[in-house]
Amino acid sequence: GLAALIWRNWWLDARLAAPAHLIDMAVFTAIVFSTNGYTSPFFLFFVLPLLAAAIRWGWRQTAVTAAVLIVLYLSAGLLVAGSHGFEAERFIARSGHLVILSTLLIWFGIHQRSTRLFFRTEEFESALTGGEEPLARALAFAMRAAGAQGGALLRASEAGQPLAGVLVSGGKSELCEADRLVIADPPDPLLLFARSRDRCLSSVAEGRYRFGAASAKIDLEPLRRFGADEGLLAEVHTGTQSGWLLLWDIADLSTDFLDVGRELGRAVGTLLDRDALFAAIEAGAAARTRLSLARDVHDSVVQFLAGASFRIEAIMREARAGHGVDADLQELKGLLIEEQAEIRGFIAALRRDRELQLAEAVEELRALAERLSRQWSIECRVESTADYASIPIRLQLDLQQLLREAVANAVRHGGADRVDVGLAVDRDQLRFEVKDNGSGFTPANGKPVEPRSLSERIERARGSLSLFSKPGCTNIVMTLPLSGAAA
Repeated sequence: GLAALIWRNWWLDARLAAPAHLIDMAVFTAIVFSTNGYTSPFFLFFVLPLLAAAIRWGWRQTAVTAAVLIVLYLSAGLLVAGSHGFEAERFIARSGHLVILSTLLIWFGIHQRSTRLFFRTEEFESALTGGEEPLARALAFAMRAAGAQGGALLRASEAGQPLAGVLVSGGKSELCEADRLVIADPPDPLLLFARSRDRCLSSVAEGRYRFGAASAKIDLEPLRRFGADEGLLAEVHTGTQSGWLLLWDIADLSTDFLDVGRELGRAVGTLLDRDALFAAIEAGAAARTRLSLARDVHDSVVQFLAGASFRIEAIMREARAGHGVDADLQELKGLLIEEQAEIRGFIAALRRDRELQLAEAVEELRALAERLSRQWSIECRVESTADYASIPIRLQLDLQQLLREAVANAVRHGGADRVDVGLAVDRDQLRFEVKDNGSGFTPANGKPVEPRSLSERIERARGSLSLFSKPGCTNIVMTLPLSGAAA
């Protein structure tokens, strides 16, 4: 009769749990006492209250139940101890059996909750990937795991902000909003609710229920609008946001879903955290790519155009003085063609991922120094004492852009007409030194200021930069790991 009464009524199930448990314990004592006491064949009925406590609550309640039942059994045995046929040895042996059995079931109570998983691992793994929007994918997983026909997953980016998310009802998915779902402060992290009966149930601790009116804890208006009459409401926490998982029309909804909802809330939060993490990684990679491209364009195209402007000014002065400028124009044309080829080579290098010998990179630097000499009308030389080493293509591009920027700074800001470049290898570090004979730059406080573009590129490559400057000499020493720039 009790099973029929609570078959689809989780409220009565929770309400009658403790009274039914006390009845079970009383029935055990009565049966054992009234059927020959310590030799009763109904001795094994002892298992039922212990299993019920272990499954419904936990090991603490199981231990209390076992202690009470053992005391009741001993009491029943002692009451008939003076009767004819009493076997003390058998009575003591059965008491020992009760202790052993109680220990086993307490162990079961300790471990059965920690090892329960309310959804298949494959379902969770399949929810980690997919083309759906993260909220919709997480909600679909929770609905499958709970066997729910309707659900909503709402979150707020900041405390006090309205909730927004996704709703699934009648097989259709749509966006939804709600000013709030919970009105109690502090809110219960998990609730079973029945809106039309104005009931809600939460779990305070292991097996301890808290009964209340749904209208005192939940804003019933969004539930009515969503079409949710009976279901569960679970809090969802992510690394940056908080929200609520709402499920209704659940097959076989019972008090077990107080544990199910807790696990689903954690799993949904994990799914949303994972998507947020990947989105942050992608955004970070995009930002690094933009900065890297901005530096490359600045150190190559912009600096070349600055050098070209410098040459054009010189050609214009020659033209105004009445000198022939055909040769200068031809040289400038050649520089433009070489720069075009350089940009194409730069793009091709970005498209491939390979290593090259340092000697090859030094030769390309020398060719670049020769073009820079003609572009800026200065003398630029590259010397290398580097031993055999392999470097990634990214490091080669960094060296070329560092040389472009250093030469441009030396000419434009220091008025230098000579730049000497040196390369050397020290263990797993590449030393890249640039000296010029310009006017130098030393601010009022006496500390040279590192060129920003050079500093940013060196920092990205996980290297270091030191600068010495005085009138007539500026020396920049850059140290780079041979492994190249950071990803």
